[in-house]
Amino acid sequence: MSIDVLVVGSVNEDIVVSVERLPGPGETLLASELTILCGGKGANQAVAAARGGVRVALVGAVGDDDAGGRQGAALDGAGVDTRWLRRLTGVPTGTAFIQVDSRGENTIVVVQGANAHVALPVGDVEPQVVVTQNEIPPAAQQEAVALAARTGARLVINAAPAPESPPPWYGAADPLVVNEHEAAQLATSDEAGAGLLRQLRERTGARSVVMTLGERGALVDDGTEVHAIPPVVVEQVVDATGAGDTFVGVLAARLARGNDVVAAASAANRCAAKAVTWPG
Repeated sequence: MSIDVLVVGSVNEDIVVSVERLPGPGETLLASELTILCGGKGANQAVAAARGGVRVALVGAVGDDDAGGRQGAALDGAGVDTRWLRRLTGVPTGTAFIQVDSRGENTIVVVQGANAHVALPVGDVEPQVVVTQNEIPPAAQQEAVALAARTGARLVINAAPAPESPPPWYGAADPLVVNEHEAAQLATSDEAGAGLLRQLRERTGARSVVMTLGERGALVDDGTEVHAIPPVVVEQVVDATGAGDTFVGVLAARLARGNDVVAAASAANRCAAKAVTWPG
C-alpha cells in the first residue's frame, strides 16, 4: 500500500484544565475550566499532516473504552487512515493531564495506557515519510526506523519527551526534531543556538536536525550549514500545547510533497504559530 506519511505514535485523551498560573510543588489551585480533547503526539502529528494535504495513516493503539472510540472517530473525521489503529481489550486509552495558564504555557503528565502496546502492521506498506516519537515503546520506534530503511522512506524522529541519552537509531533521522530543552538534554551541552544544534547533530549522528524555538522561530542544520527560520508574530497566544506536534506533522507533509528540510521547516513554523491562537 502506498501512502505519503505513516505516523507511528501515541493516541491520548487530553484532559485540560485552565488556570491563571501553573501551581508550584504542593500547591492547590482552582481551575477556571476543564476540557476533554483528542490528542497524543502521534494522533496530533497525523492530523496536522493530513491537513497538509497528503495521504496519512496512523499506527497506534487505544483501549476498548469510550475514550478509544472517541479518538478513532476523531481521526477518521480528520482524514487519517486508521486501519492500523488497534483497539485493545482490557487496556485503557492513553491519557494526558494538561494544565494551561493564562499566558498559554503548559505542563503535561502522560499515562501511557494502550500506547505501551503499539506494534507495526505486517504487510506491504510503502510510505514516503515515516514519523515517530517517544510516547511509544523503544521497540515500536525501532520497528518504524527499520520500516523506513527497508522501504527507502525518509525518517522524521521527534525526540519528545526527551530520553536520558540519544538511542543509536537517532542517527537515521532526517531530520531529528527537538525543542531547545530537548536539544540541551540530548547534547548534554550549555551551548545555545547554532552551537547547540551542531553539537546535537554530532552527538546523535542525525542526517539533519530541526530545533524549534517557540516565538523565536526555528533553526535547521541540514548537514551542511545552519539556517534560521524567522519567527511568526501572532496577536495572542491562547494555548501552546499543540504547537510542536503541528510543526512535526506539517514538516512531514511538506517533505512528502518534495520540499527540502529548510522549506518544510519554514512552512511548519508558520502553521505552528497559527496553532497557538486557539485551545487544544
